[in-house]
Amino acid sequence: MTKSWNIAVAGEVFVDHIFTDFDHVPLPGEEVFAEQYHREAGGGTVNTACALARLGHHSSIFGVFGNDEEAWLRSRLNSFGVHVEHSCSSELPNALTISMSTTADRSFLSYAGANRILEEFVVLPETIAALSMAQHIHFAMPLEVGLARVLLPSLRSAGCTLSIDPGWRKDWFLNTDNLDVLRMVDLFLPNESEAQLLTGHKAPERMLRAFAELGLEHTVVKLGSRGAAALQHDRLYTMEPPNVQVVDTTGAGDAFDAGFIDAWLSGADLEEQLRRACICGSLSTRARGALTALPFREEIQDDVLEKSIF
Repeated sequence: MTKSWNIAVAGEVFVDHIFTDFDHVPLPGEEVFAEQYHREAGGGTVNTACALARLGHHSSIFGVFGNDEEAWLRSRLNSFGVHVEHSCSSELPNALTISMSTTADRSFLSYAGANRILEEFVVLPETIAALSMAQHIHFAMPLEVGLARVLLPSLRSAGCTLSIDPGWRKDWFLNTDNLDVLRMVDLFLPNESEAQLLTGHKAPERMLRAFAELGLEHTVVKLGSRGAAALQHDRLYTMEPPNVQVVDTTGAGDAFDAGFIDAWLSGADLEEQLRRACICGSLSTRARGALTALPFREEIQDDVLEKSIF
């Protein structure tokens, strides 16, 4: 099958309302004023698709836009070179997240909104047909096993490769039936907390060996500021990220996903895949917000990398 684009990203689309520079998260009955406010398109789907577009890929989002934010979201994503023509519209309000970030931690309050019809949307025949035109499909969503058993075999038969980063959904990870979803994809990209929840282990190597025993041969565990780890042919590979002046880590894991997928699709070896992914994740933290500092391809080349991170 001739492919129309090389990467589709399917999943939840949010509008983020980000409050920073305030003394503390308000207690019940209390009002606190923030010095800074930023509105941005958000969520793993948006972050990963924009990061892939910055790396030069023809990336297309498959998600649901609410009736109140659709025009702004489409315009914002188009400004990054992300294609949105295969996303659908809903009469529901758009999903949103209120983020309250201090120097020590972050708190979130989210509303599902139009994302409530996402699963219904991705199994429509016309959606599956459009997804099938991609070389690779990344699911930035907790794909339920029943849905996966309908959707993924069709995409496999169309010659698509598949990856997933479900995001933090505790109930999804605690449902062992969803291990079948992970066995149906080429790449599983959890963070350390998610990997620990699935395996019960704290050490990255033990996590990865447990995943291998479960039949998940191509798992990469993101370790935050410590980089990432993966297992191949019984050998543990680890990679530390480059040093950067960190401003905001929001979306760094999604930028890592984009860097890894980019390197994996290029045929690079595992060490190079981890290296590029760690670079992308690190460089994305140089400015406030998940999208602002996403690196362009030329920034991750060896001859300019040193200038990019210092």
